[in-house]
Amino acid sequence: PRALVAAAVQAAKHRGVDISSGSEVQALLIDGNRARGVQTNKTSYPAEIVVNCAGAWAGSVGPHNSPVRPVKGQMLAVVGGPGLQHVIRADEVYLVPRSDGRIVIGSTLEDIGYNKQTDVNTMQRLLRAARELVPALANARVHEDWAGLRPRTPDHLPLLGKTSIPDYFVAGGHYRDGILLAPVTAQVMTEIILGKPSGFDLSPFSATRFA
Repeated sequence: PRALVAAAVQAAKHRGVDISSGSEVQALLIDGNRARGVQTNKTSYPAEIVVNCAGAWAGSVGPHNSPVRPVKGQMLAVVGGPGLQHVIRADEVYLVPRSDGRIVIGSTLEDIGYNKQTDVNTMQRLLRAARELVPALANARVHEDWAGLRPRTPDHLPLLGKTSIPDYFVAGGHYRDGILLAPVTAQVMTEIILGKPSGFDLSPFSATRFA
């Protein structure tokens, strides 16, 4: 996922996309009853179309507040373990082999707000569960640990499409599958924004279903 995001940023810049990093979006700019840009903590950005794809922070951008909550996930990566060829899942843990030799071990589900700190006891519990599942991990060394915030909606389904405000769209709430659903989300959101027919039934993912 990290490499994919870095590649996406470079591809966007190559196509002339202006990226502002570290600017917190504080409000939607409204002209009449239509969205016309965003206000950040540094400046404002005019736009004829606004798409809220702010992940776990999507619900903090008004006035159309989406019911998205952050769910913390802690995980770690080890090196020097067995050469796994497939993802391995159990009730308490899952293992994902990476092409560089790392094995990613995860993950927790914690509804504790915007907290991205890692906890030593949690990491030890995940590592212990992984070693019980794959004993050959006994000699593997911890390479790094981290935590992320997953954007969860009340029904665990994404929010895709128009809001009650013209020219303001939402693409969020993908919970644990954001990196997997990014390509099809880009496709359907492009179709929605351009008014093209979609080959998918998007009604279960309506951005206004919680209104």
